[in-house]
Amino acid sequence: MTTTLRRTLSAALLAALPLLPACATHGTDAGHADAAGPSGALATWGTLREALRDGHDEGRVALADVVRPGTYGVGALAGLAGEVSVLDGEVWVSRGSAAGVTTTREAGDDQATVLFLADVETWSEHTVEADVDPSVLDAFIVERAREAGLDTDRAFPFVIEGWLRHLRLHVIGGECPMRARMLGATMQTPPYELHEPAVMGRLVGIHARDSSGIVCHAGSTTHVHAVVTQTRPGPGQNVELTGHVESVGLAAGAKLYLPRR
Repeated sequence: MTTTLRRTLSAALLAALPLLPACATHGTDAGHADAAGPSGALATWGTLREALRDGHDEGRVALADVVRPGTYGVGALAGLAGEVSVLDGEVWVSRGSAAGVTTTREAGDDQATVLFLADVETWSEHTVEADVDPSVLDAFIVERAREAGLDTDRAFPFVIEGWLRHLRLHVIGGECPMRARMLGATMQTPPYELHEPAVMGRLVGIHARDSSGIVCHAGSTTHVHAVVTQTRPGPGQNVELTGHVESVGLAAGAKLYLPRR
């Protein structure tokens, strides 16, 4: 396990954490679900429905105010201007357009319009024994979580490190391509998109059943971001970004980290 993952979400906390939307909040103040355990609770600011469907994509929280060592999560910038990923308090922010992407590794003055965070203390480590196809990733995570003793009816975070297969992600620049495809709409501000058959990287996500429009997109039980740093041959071919994962599989040997009971 890398030093980034030495911190984790307490099992007592997650065992008591209600499934969203019970812990969903609106406006500028974070809401924390009632939870047993000293580490705090999963907190949310805004929902996907508000930001993507209803057009309420204003800034709800300053990243610098809520991120600290031991924090993990995913979100989107105010104005849908980019993607936010947090791994052990390290903030990754990527802004994208069809022409390219820019990435920073600090909170700065950025605000998020949607943000899902959890404080972390200890993970259990699970080796991926065989390749996992993108079509069954959600089911794979649920199965492993049940084997680890987690209540999968309740929301929980996870982290994955290793070779990612058939990765497809986007970095929004004002509009969500997944919503546009669902509506058959033409995008005025197409996102940056990355398709990689195989790439080393990290995934950070939240599993939340029955949270369509709140934490997850329709048809999914997870909200997952990737963090990728890869050097390709040729000038100007370095890839360093975080983005919203549309689909991804896992290669055997990857490591899945789940909250320790």
